[in-house]
Amino acid sequence: MQAKWVCALLTLGIGATAVGLPPYPPPTLAGTVVRVLDAVTLEVRLTRLPTPAPAGLVVGTVVPVRYLGLGTSEASREAASLSALLVGGREVYLELDGQERDGQGNLLAYVYLDPEGRLMVNVALLTTGLFTASPSPGLRYAAALAHAAAMPAPSPGCPSPVPWAEARGQIGKTLCVEGPVASVGTSAGGDVFLNLGRAYPDPGRFTLYIPARHVGKFEAAFGTRFWTRLVGKTVQATGEIRLYQGVPEIQLGDPSALFVKP
Repeated sequence: MQAKWVCALLTLGIGATAVGLPPYPPPTLAGTVVRVLDAVTLEVRLTRLPTPAPAGLVVGTVVPVRYLGLGTSEASREAASLSALLVGGREVYLELDGQERDGQGNLLAYVYLDPEGRLMVNVALLTTGLFTASPSPGLRYAAALAHAAAMPAPSPGCPSPVPWAEARGQIGKTLCVEGPVASVGTSAGGDVFLNLGRAYPDPGRFTLYIPARHVGKFEAAFGTRFWTRLVGKTVQATGEIRLYQGVPEIQLGDPSALFVKP
């Protein structure tokens, strides 16, 4: 999963959340996600409860929480990865509806990323096409969930990328370049290099250069030492094409400028 992809779905989710939501007060139930069990179920350590608290809930305990109104398509592994990227390890804010638990004992909740209750994860996830809406009669946000499920999934990456071999002749232009990662490398100072089309040191390669000072941001978005897993994968990168020692390259400083095709 990529930072750009997540930003796109959250943008769609914000728009969908604005449809049909009555002005309910901010959620008073909060906790920290300690584990994502599957695409629609989380384990949350409770940190704040309303007064009076729902039956069986105690601050400090870990409870299973299921996204209210969501199901999954067959791509459940990818859906679970996306859910983990959005909420894993984060403080979340929970709003309950008429039915507090399902038949398995999971707490049924609308899950928010902000204490004001403006960004609902349930709605954002529905915009991806990886989840299905499974609303029950009388759900408070049935209209918003239905609207989100009907929205087209975000399209990550570039609509018309330039093949890496053609980009070699576009020095000075800012373009989205696509190509297979033939090799990767790092410098003694921690810079990361992704070589497209041909492996280092072939001068016919196209290089994506990530300075050491930015590598941490990319690891936060793509995982620790993400470059070691990219050989053989096709990537897209957006930036100004420069020539360095006869090799064209794009210098990357923002994770949103890099997309790894599935």
